[in-house]
Amino acid sequence: PPCPARVHVTLTVATMAARSVAGRGLNLSGLRRVRALWREDVQRISLAELWSDSDHTEEGQLQRAQATHRAVKVRIAQRLQDFLFLPYKAMADPCVRAIYEKYVDAYNMHEDFGHPKNLADSQEYWLGLAHVFEQNQNVTTLLGKGRRRLVRLDPGLAPKLDGFIGRFFVSRMGTHLLGANFLHQAALPPGAKKPAGVAMGVLQHTSPATFVQDLASSLSSTRTGPEVPVEIEGDVDTTIVYIPGHLRGILREVLQNSIRHSAKIAEASGVSVAAPVRVKINHGQFGVFVTISDRAGGIEHLENVWNWGEDPGLLQQASDEEATYEDDDDVEPDHEDPSRIRPMRLPLGFGLPLARLTARYFGGDLRLQTLVGHGTNAYIHIPELQQEGNFDVDSTSGS
Repeated sequence: PPCPARVHVTLTVATMAARSVAGRGLNLSGLRRVRALWREDVQRISLAELWSDSDHTEEGQLQRAQATHRAVKVRIAQRLQDFLFLPYKAMADPCVRAIYEKYVDAYNMHEDFGHPKNLADSQEYWLGLAHVFEQNQNVTTLLGKGRRRLVRLDPGLAPKLDGFIGRFFVSRMGTHLLGANFLHQAALPPGAKKPAGVAMGVLQHTSPATFVQDLASSLSSTRTGPEVPVEIEGDVDTTIVYIPGHLRGILREVLQNSIRHSAKIAEASGVSVAAPVRVKINHGQFGVFVTISDRAGGIEHLENVWNWGEDPGLLQQASDEEATYEDDDDVEPDHEDPSRIRPMRLPLGFGLPLARLTARYFGGDLRLQTLVGHGTNAYIHIPELQQEGNFDVDSTSGS
């Protein structure tokens, strides 16, 4: 199967450096330098930096490259600390090890590249960082597969792994925002193409209702079985300043759960059209509130849906097929070479926790209210991201 698309440019110092460090690991002196960065405070990033137009002067481009290079390097080093303090069993897992090696490679690229000194360096760094983005697109799936395998091996690892996973995703979101913002705002090097995911660092006016309509249509077209109507009401014409990809991810996870379980209830009842999933959108003083309601039977043991991955006890009896679902947008590692990816299945159990983490990261929330035997209401708060003020894009990096 084809690998993810690379940046189509002539090989340069940064891209060659990024590829040459692959698999090199950390030597003792490199580990000492990484440890020194563990003690540094993570820079706070203002929303204005994500929203404002870029300074396209040579000095502005250089300053942006220098700030991004330093901040991303510190964040990667502090994530390496979390990896190195995982139990030996966890680091021995091929998928977890593959993610760790990707982070080591990204750190080594920053270390080898050095501090950008001129505009040419800024463009070289852009290419090196774009390559890192391409190489890290499948880490969520790798982490899900690793967690599943490790917990089946030793259920006692679950609390330690789940704490690590929560910190990993908060840090990853911040690092991705910072890097994506640079890749979007900086002048594009000649012949270069932006890697996938760069839009995740850009604030835009976004329509929740349009996303719901598109998602409902897409989810309906890719599944078989009973029809599940999706009814949208409220402030359907409203927009909000947000990062579109993150909002889409939150809505997609909740909506697809409601549609999937509504279809199952209808199929079990022998009807061709399920009870509708109702979506209500309200735009108030504190942002947008989206309520997604279904009559899909409710959720038993609601407290467990926020755990990363599946319940350790259930994993001891579950087969691989029972715990996966089709997702054409995702990939999974090759079992013999975890760094290779191929389109297949997405491990269950990460969707809702990651959706809630994303909402809370930007000051919002995702809450569920369920009545077993009837249905579930999902309440999503999406605050308007104003240009003023700061937010810490990596608040747990040092923990």
